[in-house]
Amino acid sequence: MEPIEVFQILGIEQTKNERALKNAYRDKLTVTNPEDDPEGFKRLRMAYEEACRYAGTPDAEENEEAEPTLEDDTPAGQWVRGVRKVYENITDRCDVEKWKALFEADDFLSLEEEENCTTYLLRFLMEHYKLPTAIWKLLDEKIHIVQNAGAFRERFPAQFVSYMVHKCESGEEVDFSEFRGAEDADYDQFLQYYDRAYQALQEKKLQEAEQMIGCGDALGITHPVMEICRASLYEGKGQTAEAITLLKKLSARYPEDDLIAYNTAEILWRNEGRVEASAIYESLREKLPKHYMANLRLTDWYYEQGNYKEAKKCAEEILSVGGDDTFLETLQKINTELEREMKREYAQNHDPGLGLDLGWCYLQDGRTDLGIRTVRELEAKVPADRREEYLGLMTKLLAEAAEYEKTISTAAKWEESLEKKILRDTDAEEEEKDRDRIRQSHMIRMQCYRAYGYVQPEKFAEAIAEAEKAETGTPKDIGMLIEKAQIYVEMEEYKRCAEISQKLIGDYQVYAAYANELEAAKRQWNAAGVIQNGRACLNYFPTYVKAYEMMAKVYMDLTHPEELKELLQQAKDNNVKSVILDAYEWQLTNTGLPQEQMNDAIDKFRKKYLSKLEAGKTIFYRRGLPIITEYLYAYPCEFLLVERGDFHNAAGCLEAAKADYEKALSTNPANPFAWKGLARIHRCRGKYDEAMICLRKCVFFYEKSGTQNHAWPELIVEQAEIYFLLGNTEMAEQFYRRYREMTGSAGERDRNRMRDFARCLACNDKTTEGLKVLEKAFVNVLDAAGEKLDLCVWCGEKTIAGNILTSWPEKIELLGKNTGNTQEYFEDYFFHLGWYGLICGSGKVAIENMDKALIFHKEDLSKKDDIADLILACILYGDKKKGADYAQALKACMEREDKSGKDVYLKYPKLRIVHEYLAGYYTANDEEQDTLLQLDKDCSFCHGCVHPVCEELEMVRILQMLKKGREKEALERLKEQMQEHPGMGLQAIWHRYHSEQVTKDTDPAVAAFHKEKLQPEKRGFWQRLFGKK
Repeated sequence: MEPIEVFQILGIEQTKNERALKNAYRDKLTVTNPEDDPEGFKRLRMAYEEACRYAGTPDAEENEEAEPTLEDDTPAGQWVRGVRKVYENITDRCDVEKWKALFEADDFLSLEEEENCTTYLLRFLMEHYKLPTAIWKLLDEKIHIVQNAGAFRERFPAQFVSYMVHKCESGEEVDFSEFRGAEDADYDQFLQYYDRAYQALQEKKLQEAEQMIGCGDALGITHPVMEICRASLYEGKGQTAEAITLLKKLSARYPEDDLIAYNTAEILWRNEGRVEASAIYESLREKLPKHYMANLRLTDWYYEQGNYKEAKKCAEEILSVGGDDTFLETLQKINTELEREMKREYAQNHDPGLGLDLGWCYLQDGRTDLGIRTVRELEAKVPADRREEYLGLMTKLLAEAAEYEKTISTAAKWEESLEKKILRDTDAEEEEKDRDRIRQSHMIRMQCYRAYGYVQPEKFAEAIAEAEKAETGTPKDIGMLIEKAQIYVEMEEYKRCAEISQKLIGDYQVYAAYANELEAAKRQWNAAGVIQNGRACLNYFPTYVKAYEMMAKVYMDLTHPEELKELLQQAKDNNVKSVILDAYEWQLTNTGLPQEQMNDAIDKFRKKYLSKLEAGKTIFYRRGLPIITEYLYAYPCEFLLVERGDFHNAAGCLEAAKADYEKALSTNPANPFAWKGLARIHRCRGKYDEAMICLRKCVFFYEKSGTQNHAWPELIVEQAEIYFLLGNTEMAEQFYRRYREMTGSAGERDRNRMRDFARCLACNDKTTEGLKVLEKAFVNVLDAAGEKLDLCVWCGEKTIAGNILTSWPEKIELLGKNTGNTQEYFEDYFFHLGWYGLICGSGKVAIENMDKALIFHKEDLSKKDDIADLILACILYGDKKKGADYAQALKACMEREDKSGKDVYLKYPKLRIVHEYLAGYYTANDEEQDTLLQLDKDCSFCHGCVHPVCEELEMVRILQMLKKGREKEALERLKEQMQEHPGMGLQAIWHRYHSEQVTKDTDPAVAAFHKEKLQPEKRGFWQRLFGKK
């Protein structure tokens, strides 16, 4: 390591001043935890040793006293010289009996000298800490390193004590028995070269790595870990074959060495040797079931091989310690495959055990609503030996779904059941697991009571009580203690928060606890405390946004512009982005409106910009954003964050809106308006479970705070819509009914909501009631007739649909006597008759009737949807001439709208893709159409839509497959979508390929499809749709 690099690591100028070196090393130790960053700790240690050699000073750390010298004739001094003698001979260093003899010596056993010997030993170990695992275990047994860690930290550097605890608990990764070399060779130096070689390889510094490997060779010592580094060097230099050969030789020489096996598997995995690598990973997993990388690689391997059950087992081991986004995506794919098979099997035999397994899949995938429904059905069926599992799964599902009251009561039942199980069983290992599950039940309840506390502060005390029941006095408590300290801040129990924070920092080196201290200082208006704890946070976490924000506010409020500018620059240097910091920077040179004028300004902004943006005039987004941003900069608060978030949301800028809502919630987790905004974002993205959770939190904070205003009915109906999107039609029906009760006649005439309510009722086999709902919502009998016909066609009530069509012309004639104009009514009738033909009758007749309805309206912008429907009919039944004519008309309508400056598709982005596809069906090539359909990936769902999958986009995707000759794939996709989301466009395609008119097919797969009938589901809705009543 070059001197310039040494002093860069220590963070000081190059110097030979001994005290400066020691101070720099001690400062860096406070931010380098050997458990969290072992490589960083090694590198820091090496830098200090190099600096000491450079300065010509002994490699010794500043302690209470110097390390015992050879002249120290005290009993403890003589005893530790024996320790040194054992340590300096590699064979003796690895000999447990030699170390036992030291601890059985009279000096150590003497009551007067045991403590002195322990102190001398620890001082020695601070400089000589390379020991095999067996010796660390013995040291822990003799001087109780783990048990006495707290006391040792009072006398020795905390990082050193943490290092010892880590080695006692986890062991040394280097197997000392594999060293080869002279007994008195410098093995510590060799290990330092190994550490530096390994670090250089991680940083792709191949020249330095090669140099360190050479230095290790010069010592006349060999060890497999250095050979592994050599193999990595070969691979880095492009000599992959040599690297693999070397590792295979090592594997043959040391067949039981797991580190060699792992590295051999890794290089094979990276270099097209996955089959051989997977066999090695399987062997590793058999020996070490929790081996992280073996489980991670085998998760991918088993998934690729279609062995989803084994993939899931491996994935669950990864999940227990956490995985990255790529892993979570793979897990979701695995669960999707497992769910498909389990759902089929569960539907056939209703095995409760399988239902529980399915519930776990849903929990891991975040499909909490379906998980709750699936698991709830098992309550009376679950076998006795899985009762606790059922309660635990239900507790976790309810907690994820933010069903706080139900979570608390279910968690209590879970705990009670576990306590009874512990009394019944005698297995010690299972009892330990059950005790941990009881702890989980308390942690979950703590989090629920904490949520309650934001609107009912007395509930915070109950959260603390649950936390104390979960406490174990071990590092397992770290997460709970952090949350407990946060709760004490909310309770304004700042002293107790400080006690916990100091415990976290002192005993466990959890420096995140400084964030709690920072928050407490802010709440107490303690400017010095904010700066002190903010600096401590940034020392350990240089990108922690809240520290910058709180310190910036102090500097701004106390008028310290230079310090503020310095802080803002530090944030920029660390790539920290924050709207709050932007606001303080703006305030350095600007002033906003007086505070008393802000309410009026916001009202005017909503009328002038927000309302017009919501009407589709996107130019008002560009004009209004600087204005609302300036208001936010002048008064950075949660209210204006939500206000700007709503403005972003109206423009479809979902990421920007999400950032503002989340920033508001970081200030006040009980802000219902921010939760409502997030719910709408998740809904637009098709993440309906997440949308429901956010909406449920919104309602919870509204309800518990006693706030019920004009927005309350809207929240109720939004829940109804999301339940509908989740396929939970029973709950959707309940909430639609609540909405009607709350709004009375106004709700009954809410056409869009009542149309959805009617569909919901039809799904629940209440079509007759659904028709009555439509009659009340659509007062005009012809409007009602059209809606009722659509409902009947959609849900398969063909007889009722036929009756409506039969009586429709008579109603038109009757109405015409009063108005003198029947053309518009007959056009509407013909169009509905066309749709009836598409789904229930003749395609040719469908086209004729739709054409009658639209022949005089090709340029009518309000008829775009109807024109698109006619194009679909023409595509399905081969009327290319008429289809191309109407496709050109649709294209012309869209171009005229684009020129108008009003984005009519602003709230319906997926619909635009559908219309563009149909408009270009006869003129665009396949590549252009495929590219168009790819835009859906970055496209939000249409506002107000209650279809969990965009049925119209699925329709055009299937049309594209059919157009490209991929009939089998298209019809399989159609069958799958029809079982889940039978939209009218999909039904039209279904009817086309099941129609008796289709008698000739060249593709046998298509012919087979014509003969196939879907298996009807239990509910009458599906029986009506796919079979006779």
